[in-house]
Amino acid sequence: MVRIIGREREMGELESFIADPTVRGCAVYGIRQVGKTTMLRAIDSVHRSVYIQAVKGSEETIVERAMSYVRESFPVEGEPRTLSGLLDIIGGICREAPTVVIIDEYPYMASSLKHADTMMQGFIDGTVADTGSKIILCGSQMSSILDMVEDASNPMYNRLRWTMRVNELSFQDTCLFHPEMDDLDRIRMYMVFGGMPLDHIDFSGPSFKEVVKRRFLSPGLPLSNVARSRIGSELAETDACEAIVRAVADGELTLKDISRYTGIPSSTCQKRISNLELLGVLARCNPMAGAPKRPRYRIEDGLVGLWYSVFDRLDEFSLPDDPDARFSLVEDGINTYMGHLFERFCAEYLMHHYACDEIGSWWGVETDDEGERVGVDIDLVATVRESGLRATVYAECKFRSRMMKMSDLDRLERRARGLDERAVLVLFSAGGFERQLQAVAPVRGAVLIGLDELMERAPAPRLLGRVQ
Repeated sequence: MVRIIGREREMGELESFIADPTVRGCAVYGIRQVGKTTMLRAIDSVHRSVYIQAVKGSEETIVERAMSYVRESFPVEGEPRTLSGLLDIIGGICREAPTVVIIDEYPYMASSLKHADTMMQGFIDGTVADTGSKIILCGSQMSSILDMVEDASNPMYNRLRWTMRVNELSFQDTCLFHPEMDDLDRIRMYMVFGGMPLDHIDFSGPSFKEVVKRRFLSPGLPLSNVARSRIGSELAETDACEAIVRAVADGELTLKDISRYTGIPSSTCQKRISNLELLGVLARCNPMAGAPKRPRYRIEDGLVGLWYSVFDRLDEFSLPDDPDARFSLVEDGINTYMGHLFERFCAEYLMHHYACDEIGSWWGVETDDEGERVGVDIDLVATVRESGLRATVYAECKFRSRMMKMSDLDRLERRARGLDERAVLVLFSAGGFERQLQAVAPVRGAVLIGLDELMERAPAPRLLGRVQ
């Protein structure tokens, strides 16, 4: 079996299903491009199996496509035109010896053929049960898969008693795709591409800079279509949704401001924003510590955010030919955007290592040295439980090469203590901490989390030990 990075648990679970004589059917589900097909193909490569990639279309088209997959593994005869005929041929294969039948993207077949679920029920209760075979049905349309598992009115109910959700890879797992990169570049790759294995395979290189030059800034600016397709692949009104994403990328964060920026009426704009939230392109910022409750939005998809925040306004015809010269034009914008993404990266770290009841941000106003009221924020605010204690953590997150200074702690402490006298202060820094800050932080009750902790080379520090 080809080694699949970061999927040892899932592969072991599939093997356990195949070895368990008490269950016949397994449902595998997860968002698109999360690696389901790769795992199923790996199972197909080491077991006697029939693998089928289902498609939408007429019954004849679906069956013809399925038969092309069947013939990859078995020299069968006949040209069925119906699902019944296809299942008869697969049944013959199962009767020769127990077989694992894998139908990838089964919801495509079920949505095109209304009798598919009923026929599949009969196939599982009859052929699969009688021959000791197994069936795995997989899909990215998670609601459709879950209906078969949970809805008692569905013909497939209680036939897929083994279920497995495939989630995105962890940060540590994605690092394995980039052994040649340094720590900061591995973090950059994860912040932009998340835990999607295919993206980490496609966007590989010796450094993040080289990935950007080759894949974002090569002639034709090829990632423009990829970014747009992530917005419009499942939504109508792609132009309107793209305008909303541009507005958020430009710093318009409330419904009122987004509507004004785009010229889309508020009611329509709200519907489009809700659809983009469901798709995972946008997300709401969670107000904490008394921040205004009026919703503020951010771009959730790292690649979409990077494109529309940095590359969207580039004009191919005015760019220099030299890739390094092109990169120099966008480097500052990339660094600024990475700073925003780092806040979410640190939020993940908190949620992974501590019991967080709630996590979000705080924003408000304060008076500057010249008496002007200015908008300010605290990157992360989280209610955390640890060793029987519970407190609110206020964190500043800096993704830059220079070290954090005493002034960073002073600013965070001033804002946090104004909100909560018992505030727990945390500084996240990818560039490290100056010596004076390292010496003073324990005395002032601040916790420093640097690159060693973020890369899991050092254990996560206690946060609440000083809270009484």
